[in-house]
Amino acid sequence: MNITRNPVVFVLSAVMLVWFLGSTVVRAESPAIDIPGLKMVSESDMNGHKVLRYEHSSMEEWGYPVPQDDCFYVVPPLKTMAKPPLCVVLHSAGGSGNEALPSICNPHDRGLYGDDTYCVLCLDCAKNKNDWWWGMEEIERNPTLYRALLCPTEKRVLSTVEWAIRTFDIDRNRVYLNGISMGGSGSLGIGVNHGDVFAAVSVVVPAGVKHIEFRTKEQKIPDPPPLFDISSHVDGWSLGQENLLKAFEENQYPIAFAWGTFGHVADVHAAHPAVYEFPWLSIRKNETYPVFTHASTDQHYPGHKNETAPDQQGQINGYFRWKNIEDSEKRLVMELRLVKKEELKRPADIPGESVADITPRRLQQFVVRAGVEYSWFIKNGDQVLQSGHASADAKGLLTVPAARISVTPVRLEITSER
Repeated sequence: MNITRNPVVFVLSAVMLVWFLGSTVVRAESPAIDIPGLKMVSESDMNGHKVLRYEHSSMEEWGYPVPQDDCFYVVPPLKTMAKPPLCVVLHSAGGSGNEALPSICNPHDRGLYGDDTYCVLCLDCAKNKNDWWWGMEEIERNPTLYRALLCPTEKRVLSTVEWAIRTFDIDRNRVYLNGISMGGSGSLGIGVNHGDVFAAVSVVVPAGVKHIEFRTKEQKIPDPPPLFDISSHVDGWSLGQENLLKAFEENQYPIAFAWGTFGHVADVHAAHPAVYEFPWLSIRKNETYPVFTHASTDQHYPGHKNETAPDQQGQINGYFRWKNIEDSEKRLVMELRLVKKEELKRPADIPGESVADITPRRLQQFVVRAGVEYSWFIKNGDQVLQSGHASADAKGLLTVPAARISVTPVRLEITSER
């Protein structure tokens, strides 16, 4: 059983909150979503999909040095349903808010933007290039201020997402963030820091990691959204990806990562299909997810511009798939397996087994307390394949060591006697 937590209500005025790990993290909060001058200026049709264009001015609370006008696009669901999911898209530096519309409105393959039940929000920053999704230009002008507060770009994105959630009656447990190049960098900096908003984040050839490094430096993020990162080590913009991978492993943050020699905007479809085709839009904010670390099937990321290392293409954590079965106060049960070849559109060699440490995060009901010992089991039906005891660390994270996972589903069961 999964119980939905109460959604966090945003505030458009900048206020600093304190996270429960003792570190300071920025938040935006306000029930108001009165974006000044907001109006729908056009409605068009693209391959049977309705495309709505909105224009607006900026809120004083966003903190822009000079007021500006902006726009965004909304593609409502083609198939109506109660509480549809929302995919939020941040475009590249060379594009604009309509950049992804041809793919979103493609009747055959919408790729990373969900199926016809999704509402898609495409934000635009092309008109005001000082407001690019990187967010770092304004942050670097006053890093002390923006250590405690959201910068204008971050406030505008989160405010517009909140507006879309309320306007289109979105399922708050299924809000996703997607970005390419500059939009990928912005998605890292904004999305990973807001697991209270986004269920998962996907980035393709993100153009830099300064934003996310600034937002996560000396801060421990409680239950960030799972990140799906496709990069290329031969791309000049990939500088710092090795640091991101190290930070995610050390802090037990969730990531599936793929790389190759395709460069910045070339054939990113060549990235490992186990990551590129990962069903990231099926992840829900009100469900536990497992973090995999030290997996035996991980390849070794070469590092920036290293074209001589053995693994010139590869993946980290791409093979794993999971399903939640039970999340109660004293018992957590998850099904774990490796992806099957027939699930992927492109061919890939799938290992017979992977051994990895597993740390459950985004727990809904199961209670984990630092220093308390828990029993864990890996089962196939009634057969116990592995078992042991583990204690939660000082951060309240409980890790099951060296779990053996294959294409045959097994159950991870963790129990508490208290």
